[in-house]
Amino acid sequence: MFRLGLSARILGIGVTFLLSAWIALVALYYWSNGLSRVATYPSATQILTITEVLSDAAPQARQKLVMAASSSVLTVAIDPTGVVLSPEPALREHMEDLPEFAAYSNALGDRLISIRRLDAAASGARRPRLLGGAIDPIEFRVRLNDGAIARLQTKTPFIVTLFGLPAGLGAGLVGTLFALVAFILLHREILPLTKLAAAVDRMDPSGEPVQLTNIPARTPETVALVKAFERLQARLQSIIGSRFALISGVQHDVRSFATRLRLRIDHISDLTEREKAIRDIADMIDLLDNALLTARAGVGALDQELMDLVALIEQETVDLGASGWNVTLSSLPQGREILVIADRLAIRRILANLVDNAVKYGQIANVTLEERDNMAIILVEDMGPGIVEGEIDLLLEPFVRSEPSRARKTGGAGLGLAVVRTLVEAQGGTIAISNRANGGARVELRFPLFGLPT
Repeated sequence: MFRLGLSARILGIGVTFLLSAWIALVALYYWSNGLSRVATYPSATQILTITEVLSDAAPQARQKLVMAASSSVLTVAIDPTGVVLSPEPALREHMEDLPEFAAYSNALGDRLISIRRLDAAASGARRPRLLGGAIDPIEFRVRLNDGAIARLQTKTPFIVTLFGLPAGLGAGLVGTLFALVAFILLHREILPLTKLAAAVDRMDPSGEPVQLTNIPARTPETVALVKAFERLQARLQSIIGSRFALISGVQHDVRSFATRLRLRIDHISDLTEREKAIRDIADMIDLLDNALLTARAGVGALDQELMDLVALIEQETVDLGASGWNVTLSSLPQGREILVIADRLAIRRILANLVDNAVKYGQIANVTLEERDNMAIILVEDMGPGIVEGEIDLLLEPFVRSEPSRARKTGGAGLGLAVVRTLVEAQGGTIAISNRANGGARVELRFPLFGLPT
């Protein structure tokens, strides 16, 4: 089955619109110039005036007056005196007795011989009229003072349709009809695109595939677009699946190796070297955990659950303190909950990275949790030297550290704050870093409360 492409339909609408606009201008020209009636009838006064002028004129001057009175819509002719009128066809229409021509009968009186349609004998019936006009020319026969017969015939100065409309105006109406049909067809093609856009918004590379085959499409371009998105979704899910499998496999194997190394470390006699090896293994595990969480956050694969931040922050700071980190819980809302929708493991990783960063560069980490402006706010402050103003935004980028050296003993790999930023933003939150007035740095996290729009 032959199908017009989307571009062809749009082109058809554009061409039809231009055609309709052009026809509208033609119609406006007809109406503004008094041509809205297809067969333009001269007024009774005009017929009477022409009759009187021709009656008063000398026979030799009448021909010039006939030429002066004739126009594109009216032809004037005079039958000489003494010419016997041919018998009128039996089927002609006597229109002088019609109410709409009463003004002519009243104005001309006995001078009016007849008003008839010129093709009535051939058609035998009256053809349809529209907008008050008539298609067939009208002939007025009037008698002059000397007995000569003047024939005044109306003419149609342009091609007309069956219903008396100018041909251009009829073409415009047909073009408008085609434009309406093309618009409906285009609208039917836009609907699949709208459904496709909604389906693409629901795509989750780490979740179940969205069915795109049920989107009806008719034009080849739309069908090709839907199929392209189907292939894209399949490739994305394959890539993300392979990525998760790779990272998970590496993480599992490295943890196995790290566990065996941890057991062998106990045989190192030098206490200092043994502690360094233990820290290196812990940093390696943290790096893998950060990489896996960041990968999940990047594709929207974090878990979502309703949790109380008050209980989580309190328990996590206690655990971090028990692990030997210098962390204090400065303030918590008393007697109430702060509920958010988030990934529990991601929140724990966020807090661990911030506390680790604060302890390394500011000796101590002060954690505060509060509710303000319909947001849950977590503050982590330290007592260090602070951050150079021009480097605050750079610290949120991967592999950027406030301490410029790359030595492991003076800091990590520069991924802690970058991972925090990724995890926070993946859960609809924001992060802001600033310097405290009395020295030290402050990291402020904001999460939308449960039940409020993100």
